[in-house]
Amino acid sequence: MKKKQHLYLVFGGNLKKIGKDDFSDVKSLEYVGIYESLEEAKKSWKSQSIKNIDFANKKFKLIPLFNVFDPAEKIIDYIHKLKLKKIKIDKLIFNPEEDLISAAKKLQNANAGAGVVIYNKKLLGIVTERDIVKALAMKKNNILTTQLKNIMTKKVVYINTNNSLIEAIETLKASGFRHLPIFDDKSIKFYGIISYKDFLLGGFY
Repeated sequence: MKKKQHLYLVFGGNLKKIGKDDFSDVKSLEYVGIYESLEEAKKSWKSQSIKNIDFANKKFKLIPLFNVFDPAEKIIDYIHKLKLKKIKIDKLIFNPEEDLISAAKKLQNANAGAGVVIYNKKLLGIVTERDIVKALAMKKNNILTTQLKNIMTKKVVYINTNNSLIEAIETLKASGFRHLPIFDDKSIKFYGIISYKDFLLGGFY
């Protein structure tokens, strides 16, 4: 079996502030090179770092390029790759009449950040950790037994399996949400919830 090619990028530039990671001017970043082995990349990165040791506001980075995703890839293919690598995405489904304490326990047990509310095959809402914290902050009587239909986010922003990865990222950015359900209107099927952290998981490209 042919070994998969792994590439590494080394680049650097001046920082906005010493001790931080943000570069002051992205357009003036210094391209050092792309390398086929981690050892080569590390040598280059170390060499540049030593050369610029007197410049505290200058920093060089080594980035693995094989973790970069294909923006045009379909969500359904992305989900398949996650399954092959045994990377779990949130797939909790709640009933609108479930109470807040029940939802909180399910989120904790599943180590999930959100779950969708589905009834009669319809996507009615989404319940996130933020929704629960917001409800608790109201300090109303019997808040723990309040039904989810009263605290969930009802205007659900979601994508289907035919959307691309870049469309998913753009949707997350535009909506300001951290969680994005994948729901197919035609097959009436819920595939799970993806978030920004899922796009940071490397090793499957």
